[in-house]
Amino acid sequence: MRYFNPYSLLLLFSLASICQAVAAPVTAITVISDDNYPPYLFKDDRGNTVGIVADYWKLWEQKTGVDVTLVSTSWEMAQQQLLSGHADVIEMIFRNPERETKYAFSAPYAKVAVGIYAHESMSGLISAESLAGFTVGVQKGDGCIFQLQEAGVKSFRVYNSYDEIIQATLNQQVMISCMDDYPASYYLYRKGAEDSILRSFTLYHGKFHRAVKKDNPQLLALIEQGAANISAAELAAIESKWKGSHVPRNAYSRQAILALAFILVVAVVLMLLVYTLRVAVRRKTAEIESKSQELENQRLRLTEIIDATRAGTWEWNMQTGECQYNARWAEIVGYTLDELRPLTLETAKNLIHPDDLQLALQLIERHLNREMDFYECDIRMRHKDGRWIWVSDRGSLISRTPAGEPLVMHGTHFDITEKKAAAEAIWRQANYDSLTQLPNRHYFNQRLVEAIEQAASKQQRLALLFLDLDQFKDINDTLGHHHGDDLLIEVGRRIRQNVMESATVARLGGDEFAVILPAEVADLHALCNQVLQHISHSYILGGERMFVTASIGVSQFPDDAANAEEMIQHSDQAMYEAKNRGRNNVCFFSQAMREALTQRTSLARDLRSAVANDELRDYYQPIICLRSDRIVKAETLMRWQHPKRGLISPALFIPVAEETGEIIRMGDWIFRQAAQNALKWQALVGDEFAISVNKSPMQFIDPSAMNNDWMQLLQQLGLEGKRIVVEITEGLLLNPDPVVEQRLLHFRDLGVQVAIDDFGTGYSSLSYLSKFDIDFLKIDQSFTRELSEGNESYVLCEAIIVMAHKLGLKVIAEGVETAMQRDLLRAIHCDYAQGFFYSPPIPAAEFEQLLAAEAQKAGAQGAQVDIC
Repeated sequence: MRYFNPYSLLLLFSLASICQAVAAPVTAITVISDDNYPPYLFKDDRGNTVGIVADYWKLWEQKTGVDVTLVSTSWEMAQQQLLSGHADVIEMIFRNPERETKYAFSAPYAKVAVGIYAHESMSGLISAESLAGFTVGVQKGDGCIFQLQEAGVKSFRVYNSYDEIIQATLNQQVMISCMDDYPASYYLYRKGAEDSILRSFTLYHGKFHRAVKKDNPQLLALIEQGAANISAAELAAIESKWKGSHVPRNAYSRQAILALAFILVVAVVLMLLVYTLRVAVRRKTAEIESKSQELENQRLRLTEIIDATRAGTWEWNMQTGECQYNARWAEIVGYTLDELRPLTLETAKNLIHPDDLQLALQLIERHLNREMDFYECDIRMRHKDGRWIWVSDRGSLISRTPAGEPLVMHGTHFDITEKKAAAEAIWRQANYDSLTQLPNRHYFNQRLVEAIEQAASKQQRLALLFLDLDQFKDINDTLGHHHGDDLLIEVGRRIRQNVMESATVARLGGDEFAVILPAEVADLHALCNQVLQHISHSYILGGERMFVTASIGVSQFPDDAANAEEMIQHSDQAMYEAKNRGRNNVCFFSQAMREALTQRTSLARDLRSAVANDELRDYYQPIICLRSDRIVKAETLMRWQHPKRGLISPALFIPVAEETGEIIRMGDWIFRQAAQNALKWQALVGDEFAISVNKSPMQFIDPSAMNNDWMQLLQQLGLEGKRIVVEITEGLLLNPDPVVEQRLLHFRDLGVQVAIDDFGTGYSSLSYLSKFDIDFLKIDQSFTRELSEGNESYVLCEAIIVMAHKLGLKVIAEGVETAMQRDLLRAIHCDYAQGFFYSPPIPAAEFEQLLAAEAQKAGAQGAQVDIC
């Protein structure tokens, strides 16, 4: 048979896409970098990305005609986004050997000093070598990490931003840090930390580059080409805009010369002490004026930096209530300063959301009482257009009255509305199901723990409903996953409509839902039935009317469980019990289920050592040829001889083995026993003799169970594959996995025969009988048990036998318990039979004796071997 290879088509599409990408010119690029590096790149209070780099790329875009999307984020995230292909160019990156393996760099365009900063209590830091043995605070992904490692520094404490580094240093969580001078100067001033955190020395001078991924030299050439089209004058204009120009300071030398000349003249002419004193006064005055000018220059420089960051500033005289705000503070809330006059504390209070005002005042009080070094609070403020915006409010007390009373407090405002919205979106993505918009499993687990803690503290009850749709897979297979998703959305909506507002309704995944019900539910059973009733109403999907039902398991706190894990486990067990009772049902967790769960847990624990402890037993039930009434085959069945509980029924331990995966090892064990006995007993029975081995669906689907060891075992024993019959259920073949098909072919190559067990009890699609190499059909004992001449079971059995024979298959009837059943099966030409009429399953030694006795009897009678 020839197979179509889908990967060939996929390869052709991939090659076509690559060729198209190579041929297409670059029309747009994404540039990414640090979002808090004033004055090069940072976000203003409106969330706009501004600075030297932002203006540069606007100009580059004009020069090249290539659209540029500039993204500012954390420095570590910027590097990750470039390497993952979500950005094309990274800005403001230092070059070092480690990064050269990942990036291709442009020519340098700026030189930046990188300094070592230390808490004021530290001393003796004069070079990189003096940092050995210390822990250094650094920003995630910062290039100085490499330089420090080269200098022998081995211990680092990593922070998300310079703001966090400075705060950690003030709190003495870290005493030494590495920061670029430009943003460090800004944040030290902003936090009033210039006297608490001192610059020790310059670690190195880094050069700013632009970089692309290593495998993209064409893009780097385009970046450099665009840079070459920007003139030096244009670059200088951008630098001047954001860095400003220094105000010239008064020259000391000229004043000193004049003052000395004046002193000499006065000393020579008058030689009077009074003139000497005047000269001293004048010199002191000059020093004061010079110092004042220097402070004014610093103030202007810091004002320029603050203005560049687009921060709103405020200053509050706590004795008079008067406030000073800059224009940006008013602009954040949509006003001008004139519209907000009079500028007092009440002006700000009237704009703050009532729910946030009380918290802000409490935090200010704690700061004034020296419980907090700084006041910081995120608050909502009413914008002029009526909407609420989020503002980051930060401040500190800068002076007190002689009596020690708070006098002046100042601070800043930043608009963080977009940042809050992004954080909210991320939180919702992490905690809510994207399809139904209900809480997901993560949020549900958290809410359940909280609900149990609250119920325990109030000594109240709590109920957990675990809900699973019945046969949802059939709808997906029939109508497709798109309509299956529509059904899940509608089911979630109906559940939500039928429970109280205080309940938590979550989708745990697939077709599983959960409901956390508080204590006020009066009739829990009635509520569950109401939910089931509304779910069972019809749905219109893909233009068709569909119906679906659900099964609900219920556990309650504190009656059934003491914690969240037990509640989930118990409600899940109750839900499966509801399915076992016929589906579309409600089942409450009970003591009987608790005992069954305990027994199941104990069985699962003991089952792990059953093979190693030689506790498994192989039993055999004969399969009789109905033409000769002789044993021609056998089915091997597994039993578990528990050291304490005795012989355990397969009905109890096989489901547990499949659930825990132990069925793989157990299946290998029973196969080995069957193969060895098939070799030993062949001489007693004849050439047709084979032993059937039941194979769990899990053994077929498990990717690790390739059965190579089975083939090796047959080769080692010198046993032909036809001596083994593998029994599988027809459900395995209805929608076969490629792995199942592969392993069936593998059995065929070995000569191993295949039988369909319990035929006729599932959702039979007879096409698989011709698709796969099947040797035997086993009629389920539910048909044999009701067999009598002319009845429905008789007709079904006869139809199965006729169909099988026309397809070249042979038929084995299970569960034969009476002579009448045997005779009827023989009359409709069934090939083989097995059941208690002939023999129950018996241990290997007894079965061997049975074979020996039959062989001796046949030899004494001189009977010919009758091939069935």
